[in-house]
Amino acid sequence: MKLIFCPYIMLALTACTSTNNSPPHSINQSSKSSLSLQVFQNVEIKADKIWQKWVDDYSKGLSSKDGWLSLAGLYWLSEGDNTLGTDKSNHHIFPAGTPSFFGVVNISNDRVTFIRKNLNIKIDDADIESKILVLNETTVSFNSYSFYIIKRERGFAIRLKNTNNSSSTKYAGAHFYPYSETLAVPAKLIQHKTPQKIQIATVYDTLRENDSAGWLEFEFNGEKHRLQAVSYGKEVPMSLMFADETGQETTYGAGRYLDVDWPINGSDMTVINFNYAYNPPCAITPFATCPLPPFSNRLAFKVEAGELFHSSEKEY
Repeated sequence: MKLIFCPYIMLALTACTSTNNSPPHSINQSSKSSLSLQVFQNVEIKADKIWQKWVDDYSKGLSSKDGWLSLAGLYWLSEGDNTLGTDKSNHHIFPAGTPSFFGVVNISNDRVTFIRKNLNIKIDDADIESKILVLNETTVSFNSYSFYIIKRERGFAIRLKNTNNSSSTKYAGAHFYPYSETLAVPAKLIQHKTPQKIQIATVYDTLRENDSAGWLEFEFNGEKHRLQAVSYGKEVPMSLMFADETGQETTYGAGRYLDVDWPINGSDMTVINFNYAYNPPCAITPFATCPLPPFSNRLAFKVEAGELFHSSEKEY
């Protein structure tokens, strides 16, 4: 749970974890966190203490068995048969430690089927030869390796994981600016009169369309600023992707992510707490499919709060 302090009231943001109790920085077939806004009175909890607990959990989550650092490969699939394994004759070369001939993924009219080529491979922990794979759900495994199928604008892909990935064991933890009360700012949500889409570029040179939640307007250093937020539905927070003048110096140059709660009780006000800004997973793994901040979300001042980044932290 994280608490944000505003004049006269304290807004408490209760973080609901993803389907396997993972924070938003962890990989899950769906990696959205859910935060609900509640009003508490006569409760004295320091915002920086709540934030530090979140930072600690965030850092641990990155290197957990389901964290982003467990990723070991991303393989884009073609229509028809896609052979997998360490042998060079395969369409997709898997890492050492997996079978020479792992199996075949067949794509046919949006149906994905896997046929194993090694008896030690399990499909959803079952000892079966083949199965139609459900996106983001059906898991194919061999020892510490496993994969499931994702779909993006570019098509279907294998997301390969290794619970013994060296990147996880080498990871020294996340680093953040000290907590700044001045960078937890009230913001007004200006919603569109009619539903609108927002185009988001990705690290793999595609464009995706998401629902726009509207503009979040806030004041900083006496000036008004606006950031456009993405909506994944009212049951989860708005998603904010932004870049600022700390990029290339102390934070990740491509930008950072932030979850912002929807206003409640008929209000149009919420809080943007930049202390909770975190890096896209592509900052630490080449196997993520990160969306990037839209050009309109580039701030012309330094947001000296949230997660830091140094090029030496890259694990690839």
